Amino acid sequence: AAAPAAPSSGGGYLDASMTSPDFGGQAFLWWREEIAHRDLELMKDAGFRWVKQAFAWETIEGAGKGQFDWSIADRVVQQVNDSGLKLLARVSSDPDKTNFWAGHPPGNAANFADFVFALASRYNCQPGSKGCIQAYQIWNEPNLAREWGDNRPNPAEYARFLGQAYAAIKRGNPNALVLSAGMAPPGD
Repeated sequence: AAAPAAPSSGGGYLDASMTSPDFGGQAFLWWREEIAHRDLELMKDAGFRWVKQAFAWETIEGAGKGQFDWSIADRVVQQVNDSGLKLLARVSSDPDKTNFWAGHPPGNAANFADFVFALASRYNCQPGSKGCIQAYQIWNEPNLAREWGDNRPNPAEYARFLGQAYAAIKRGNPNALVLSAGMAPPGD
């Protein structure tokens, strides 16, 4: 079993290293604290070391640039840290949200970089931080027009978008892992 993480007030979080093989799973910890606790225990009991959770940009910074609501994110990060699992945050926004102030990718890259810097700084795994996010997945399925601002998917644009986010996360937490988005298996 994985060693439990220390409480966020004192640091001592699990590091961002991965073994080979290393296992984890996607969870939906955001809305119901009691179900999140149950699911984290099930994942740990199954031998997983990582949990992936979506951190929707519009849920945290939806009211406007620099207006953060960390209340649910703080709870989720704390629960994962206390569970003894490592956290992979999938960071993106809902492609169906038409009134989000930041717009859609790739045009929102600079604002997205500012957001992930704030996220990585807040949860930078250092003593006194609000918690620890060990790894970040940048966006979701950018090879689908629906996920890429209804634009034709463009690998070069995504690479620039990923590069900006990578640099911002590393400024906030130099030890964090940064992963590219998972791609969708397109049917045509």
